[in-house]
Amino acid sequence: MTQASAEAGMTAAPAETTVKGGWYTVVMMAVVVMLAQVDRNVISLMVQPMKRDLGLSDTEVSLLIGLAFSLTYTIMGVPISRIADRGFRKPVVAASLAIWSSATALCGLAQNFWQLFLGRAVIGGAESASSPASLSMIADVIPRHKLPRAYAIYNAGFLAGASIALGVGGLLLGMLAGMEPIVVPGIGVIRDWQVVFMILGLPGLLVSVLIMLTVPEPQRRAGHKAQGYPLKEVIGFLVANRAMHVPMLAGSLLNSIQSFGTLAWIPAFYERTYGWGPSVAGPLLGMVNMGAALAGLFGGAWLAEWIGKRRDDANLRVMFLANLLCIPFLVAGPLMPTPWLALGVSAIGGAIAAMGGAGYNSALQLSTPNAMRGQINALYLFCIAAIGGTLGPLLIALLTDFVAGAEEDLRYVLVGFRLVLAPIDCFLIWLAVRPYGKAYRDRIEAGD
Repeated sequence: MTQASAEAGMTAAPAETTVKGGWYTVVMMAVVVMLAQVDRNVISLMVQPMKRDLGLSDTEVSLLIGLAFSLTYTIMGVPISRIADRGFRKPVVAASLAIWSSATALCGLAQNFWQLFLGRAVIGGAESASSPASLSMIADVIPRHKLPRAYAIYNAGFLAGASIALGVGGLLLGMLAGMEPIVVPGIGVIRDWQVVFMILGLPGLLVSVLIMLTVPEPQRRAGHKAQGYPLKEVIGFLVANRAMHVPMLAGSLLNSIQSFGTLAWIPAFYERTYGWGPSVAGPLLGMVNMGAALAGLFGGAWLAEWIGKRRDDANLRVMFLANLLCIPFLVAGPLMPTPWLALGVSAIGGAIAAMGGAGYNSALQLSTPNAMRGQINALYLFCIAAIGGTLGPLLIALLTDFVAGAEEDLRYVLVGFRLVLAPIDCFLIWLAVRPYGKAYRDRIEAGD
């Protein structure tokens, strides 16, 4: 055996064995993405208070939720992911967490639209660095046949964060409801909803220190290119594999537009339609959505691993089934006559939709060369989080303001939004299933 082949064998070994501390790394990356979702999504509970205290319209609120975040997410994501691809993944995750957590706390001092816009922009720029590096690390510490359950844990953090934002955020708003506004010299008036920003931003600073002290930087597997791949080569790879990536990326984008749009406006929907304020809707949505999402995620991971024993395209096939079967429930939810029925029907749809999350993440990592994962993850996240995260909330706001014309008609906007986009995203994902199976086999042959 030559020295080169011996070294290749040493780096390829982790492909079928779990690296020491691998599951701890997975859990910590899930905690990071959980905190990201808390800090990103808690603003959806503040829609009515922000409109009241800062004199904002639905469209201005949607810009704070979407564009302010995604503008810097777009600018920073790919350049920082290149740093991660060159071997600095753990510091990138820890530093980005510390920055966006600080920015979330500082949003509590904002006194107008533009100050909040700036705070949200810092959060978006910092968060763009974290997920590509996290996803890449997980792929190097867990064997490929167990990746669906690893990404189920990671996605559990993602969905738990959105639920915690609603649940804990709603509880805090309820606890602080009787708080008198505080006048801070040189800053302005601090109200109850601003204190919530401050409280939820602080835990991330502690977790960032814990990551630096306890999470190892994983060894790259076979096929790693120490200096990383330039963006030109990454784009060339995507073009060469366009039969998979074009429909998968387009379908994922349409799905994210629906998801982010609904997530941003669902608390307002419950308040406008059923009279449930944030302190009531937030905790209920948080608990129910978290339970449904966890059931769906781990059920989907099990299904992907089971089908994966028989089919190379299992991961993306499960994503297609999840996106298709959830449609009737997510369309019917906002039309229910009572909030409890709306909550129950939507929870069933959410559980089914969540079944595709682990398969999606696994498919993207397993079809991508090792040292490209950070940049390709960043490109996908740009479309999903930046474009989808901007267009989803904004389109629903514009349709409510200028088409429906009345706040109470938000429910019909949510239904129409899903009816138009969901069938198209399912069709696109289906087109990517067979090309993904081929790409998966290609990466196994390459030793990635």
